Amino acid sequence: MLKRLGVDYIDLVYLHQPVGDVKGAWKDLEKAQKEGKVRALGISNFDKDEALFADFMQTVSVKPQVMQLECHPYAQRLDWQKRLKEHNIRQENWYPLGGLQSNGLLLRDAVINKIAEAHGKSAAQIIIRWHIQEGFSVIPGASNPNYIKENIDVFDFELTPSEMEKIRALNTKKRIFDVLFEQQKENYLKMKLED
Repeated sequence: MLKRLGVDYIDLVYLHQPVGDVKGAWKDLEKAQKEGKVRALGISNFDKDEALFADFMQTVSVKPQVMQLECHPYAQRLDWQKRLKEHNIRQENWYPLGGLQSNGLLLRDAVINKIAEAHGKSAAQIIIRWHIQEGFSVIPGASNPNYIKENIDVFDFELTPSEMEKIRALNTKKRIFDVLFEQQKENYLKMKLED
């Protein structure tokens, strides 16, 4: 990886899915970190259930510094927020705007749009700002250069405590990514990755 990227080290590497030889893969990542090839280690999608996460955490020598999981105003994952804080693991949210599967559901929300209007910002900017003020790392996906620029332009305003509470009140625990874990696992195990 280092040679392909033309770098001496990588800041952060994730173990993306809890499938296959997870413990062996993590040991390899720990080794890479010990050798200075990787600065920080993270996990992604280990929120399938508490037992999977707990078992993983009991077997690692180096605990993950970051965990990615689906989180947005409709699925705030309060149980996982608490669990990650207990382990001193930083939460990084994917699908922070609801992703393509949502068909813009969050971006059409009346509460979010009312707040956006008050700040002269887009619904996406309000949601991203909410994530940041909640203390999360947030990774909105975008390929349109205008959306990328808009998503970055969130540091010239702040949501009020009342606005933060209004967004928190939107939590219905409604996840948007709805592919069953067993189907994901089957798909990932079939993947052929080039070296």
